[in-house]
Amino acid sequence: MSTRFLALLRGINVGGHNIIRKDDLRGCFEDLGFDSVRTYIQSGNVLFRSGTTSASELTSRIEGGLSERFGYEAQAVVRSHRQYRAALASAHEGWGEDDAGKHNALFTCRSTTPAKALRAAPPPREGVDEISIGPGVIFWSVPKKLLGRSSITRFGASPVYREVTVRNHNTVFKLLELFDQI
Repeated sequence: MSTRFLALLRGINVGGHNIIRKDDLRGCFEDLGFDSVRTYIQSGNVLFRSGTTSASELTSRIEGGLSERFGYEAQAVVRSHRQYRAALASAHEGWGEDDAGKHNALFTCRSTTPAKALRAAPPPREGVDEISIGPGVIFWSVPKKLLGRSSITRFGASPVYREVTVRNHNTVFKLLELFDQI
């Protein structure tokens, strides 16, 4: 029996770097022995099934396969269906529910934890940024009208940014929907 997994790849198809077509990405995962491989948008979201149940083992296998095939230092965050659901359940109340806010999920790569990432990040601004931590993820919300005052706008320039992969709430919820289907 196989287990459902999601790989969130860091740093592909962003700013003209590490360009990988969805078909090539899917083919790489199939060549790595995964089943029911499905990609979502061009930013490195891959759903698949595997007989291996260790997310850590899968992460190593995926990072090695991607690095070898596409010639870059791959970083992947791998979560089982159960782990992904648990992470989303830990978001603060209202995360991703209003269009007046910008809502991001920052999934931590295995080199860090959410607590370490937050300590290294620009500090959240009181009354502007709302943050909650879940297993392997930081949920960050900012009212769009206050975005210019938010510390998340400086997060991308901080060294810890290289240790997370970011998805907006629309992508996070769509991945859950797709996850439920494979």
